[in-house]
Amino acid sequence: MANTLEPGDVRVGHVLEDYEQSDPIQSATLLFDDRGGELKVAYLLESKEHDPEPHQFLRANAWFKFNDGDLPKTLLFADNRGWVTMTDTRVTGTSMGNFPLGQIRARALIFNRPRTIQPEYSVRDFMSTIDGLEAFARFAPITFDMQPKDGGGHRVELIVDAAESVSWTAGGFVYSVHANVSWTGQDGRSFEILDNRPYLQTTREGGATIYEHYRAQQPVRALLTLVHGAALSWRSHRLRDDEFPMWMLDGSDHGPSAVDVILEATVRQHRAEEPDSSAFVFSAFRLHDLGADGLARWVDLYGDDDFRHAVEPAVEVINGATKFLEPQLMMLAISLDRFGYFRFGDGTRRAMHEHVQKCLEEAQLDWPEIGSRVGIAKAIANVNNDLKHPDRPEYPEIDELAGITRLAEVIARTQLFDLLGLDPILRTDFLASNDVRYAVQGFTAIGITVNEDGTFNHAGQQPVERPANVSPRHPPSGTRVNNGAASAR
Repeated sequence: MANTLEPGDVRVGHVLEDYEQSDPIQSATLLFDDRGGELKVAYLLESKEHDPEPHQFLRANAWFKFNDGDLPKTLLFADNRGWVTMTDTRVTGTSMGNFPLGQIRARALIFNRPRTIQPEYSVRDFMSTIDGLEAFARFAPITFDMQPKDGGGHRVELIVDAAESVSWTAGGFVYSVHANVSWTGQDGRSFEILDNRPYLQTTREGGATIYEHYRAQQPVRALLTLVHGAALSWRSHRLRDDEFPMWMLDGSDHGPSAVDVILEATVRQHRAEEPDSSAFVFSAFRLHDLGADGLARWVDLYGDDDFRHAVEPAVEVINGATKFLEPQLMMLAISLDRFGYFRFGDGTRRAMHEHVQKCLEEAQLDWPEIGSRVGIAKAIANVNNDLKHPDRPEYPEIDELAGITRLAEVIARTQLFDLLGLDPILRTDFLASNDVRYAVQGFTAIGITVNEDGTFNHAGQQPVERPANVSPRHPPSGTRVNNGAASAR
């Protein structure tokens, strides 16, 4: 059986903390759930002072000692299927009694045996597959030519070439998006493509920890989420480093090879339903539009805390952080508030609606059928404040909340075009896409417009304005109250 760990797997083997230990090897069971791998260690209480030889459980006693455990940061698990290196380990539970059971989890599981046991591993290459990367890259690693033959039938020539890639440097890492093909076949009988998903690779000479690589790759997933406007998951991780070579049966090795890795931070996502191809039809732009220079600019921008804090809330809304419209709108308002703050770039404190208006102006967004830039900006800020402050009598109706939330998401996604220096025609095409059209129709189809002061006006209804001398944060008693309810997006 393959050296892997799948949901429901139970692997019974042994756990070691070094290759030269003199104490007896400790048996253990490795299980897999939606939080990753968990090692269960059954042991007995004993000590050198009071128990005779062979002191089989002294190490386990030290690992799970109450309030003073001495668990190594790296443990090795081995069974008939192979070796698993568990790094950044921690005790997650112990039971009392005559037959105690200890539980251990790790932030990363590496499915190979290392040359040396270290508290932490720095690796050269780290590779990940992510939803939406294939649609973004649009590589063509497989091509074929089919020609008719005299007398009937066809001759098919198949070319498999995974050499296509785009590389750039940012933040101390070399990034690459690689085409990929794995296949199996038998001459004269069969041929099957097993996988052709491209992968993202980060490389650092001298190495970086696994989670440093993971954090370096997060900007690319964030970009893909905003580009596609769809929830995207990490699907797999691998590493390549001389510390984890391809071991041969005689103990020799053939140098570095790609080794599977499970990260505690992303393991839940591996089992998420993969998005349908239709989710990528109206993507904002593609890899060839952005190029290596644009990707480097994006990663550099993401390295600025102000910019990253603007991107993250919008990305998490799209990725399904909540199904309720209220927190969605508030997270998107935070995102636009911070995007505007970043765009002003002077560190000056301003009202939220001024920051949102800056986003609309810099991205050249106009929807006169809904309202002016000032009105739309104030509507987003007003709804955010109405939701945030329980002492305010205003509360958006469900149609208003749904419309302004979808529009805020479009505004956040549209911030990419000028910031990344993309061809203006791409922004024009995106604004004509169904994603934007549906957001606008959320207002126009039911006759909602936005007044200059950010209040909503329904067709056939007299607009109600906020008094000019009253701060939007503290409306007077007697203003109109709209009855609304939480709703899934």
